[in-house]
Amino acid sequence: MKKYIFTESQIKRIIDNQINEQTTEERILINNGSEEFLSMKKIQGKDLTEKIKKYQMSIGCPTTGHMLDSIDCIKQKNKKDFILLRDSMRRNRSIFDKIPIAFAKLFGYKEDPESIF
Repeated sequence: MKKYIFTESQIKRIIDNQINEQTTEERILINNGSEEFLSMKKIQGKDLTEKIKKYQMSIGCPTTGHMLDSIDCIKQKNKKDFILLRDSMRRNRSIFDKIPIAFAKLFGYKEDPESIF
């Protein structure tokens, strides 16, 4: 077995790279799902943030420009929109996220209907 010695800065860089990689994948999932949802709702804007703010204003949620900030508000005010958004997020999962879920469904696993991902 090989043993490695890392400096504190090297360990910090490794951890930061892992965190950034994960958050980048999540951000892509959220942005793609949000974009798909807003296009189905026919919300227009110059960029995704503007479209999200327009949608948030239209349903009376605080306008933050981030879709996940208004999930609870969407769930309370318009259940159909929540389901549509949830399904858009789930369709945009990576293949590596879809495969284990498909196998779990074969054995009777049901996804949480209140979960956005």
